[in-house]
Parts: sequence; C-alpha cells; structure tokens
Amino acid sequence: MKTNFFENMATMQIPGKWIITVHTDPQGQFTVSTLFVGISSGDKAGSAIPPLLTKGTAQELDEGYFEVIENPIQQTAAFYTSAETYLKGLEKARLASKMEQDKKNKNTSKPKVSIEEGEKDDIEVGELQPSKEDKRKVYLQAMIKINELNASCKYEEALAELPSATDYPEKEAELKTKLVDLTRKRDQMAQALTLFNEA
Repeated sequence: MKTNFFENMATMQIPGKWIITVHTDPQGQFTVSTLFVGISSGDKAGSAIPPLLTKGTAQELDEGYFEVIENPIQQTAAFYTSAETYLKGLEKARLASKMEQDKKNKNTSKPKVSIEEGEKDDIEVGELQPSKEDKRKVYLQAMIKINELNASCKYEEALAELPSATDYPEKEAELKTKLVDLTRKRDQMAQALTLFNEA
C-alpha cells in the first residue's frame, strides 16, 4: 500500500521532531495529536506549546490533515528558530560581559595578607565552600542539560537532573515552575503512549 504521508511532510521543509499519536474509537473516528519540537529548542517557553489535535474519519484526515497542520507547524518552527537565535545572542553577550569582568578582576590587585608569628595558632582552617560563581556555573550547566533533555522529550531524565531548591534557595520559584512543567509533560507523554498502545 502506497502512502504519500512522508512526502507531504518533506514538502513542508521544516526540520524538527514530530511526535504523532493516533487514537481510534469504535465509530471509526480518529483523533490525531501532533506535537512539533524544533531541532535546537533551548528556550523553555517552547515547552508551553500544546500538541495540535485533529479529529475526523480516515478519509477526512487523508484529505485535510496536512492542510490543517501546515500553518501552525510553520509558525511553531519560526518560533523555535527565533528563540534559538535569541538564546545564541544572549550567550554571546554573557560571554562578552564575563570577559570584561575577568579583565577588570585581573587588573585589580588583591591586598596581600600576612600572618605574624604567634597568630598562626588562632586561625582555624574551615571546610572549603564552593564559591557563588562555582555554584552558579553548576546550576547553569544543569539547566542547559535539562533543556536539552526537555527538547528530546526525555522528561524523566530531565527531572532527575533538576537541582534541589534547598541548594539554590534564590532559584526556588524557577525550580518549582520547571518541576511542575516537566512533570506535566512526562504525564502527558505517558498518557499519549497509553492511548497509542490501547489503539
């Protein structure tokens, strides 16, 4: 049996990931859930985009599925492209700013601290704590990895990488939002897979 489904998809010329779930009911009606994710979707705002739902008979979907989804999918792809361009510009600006800060810090001489004889016994060597900059770097690396896993629909793995709000109390609101979002998407994916397996 020949179908032109993939040819129609190819003519749209939109690179990305397609997650399509089809559910059929006893009356012969189809419900098709189509979720499009851009190739480089580091922007967490993209996670708010819901899947497109189309319903109809097999004949109706054969004739009109791509006409219905084409415009929304193109708009979604444009959003991801724009978001990726923005994020790259933001990262470039951040690195430029960091380079400037490093230059300033290098030019600022640190005062020399000397310890007089007899004062050495009064100094206690405490446990070394990571600096704020180190903690910030670890946090940013974790969030980048989480965004990559999110874009790949690996929500369970992304949840496992999520930093603890007790370690980053200043990021508690952001972490709670991310936790809720990833949990919701994980549950939606599980529900879609269940519907697909039942079909």
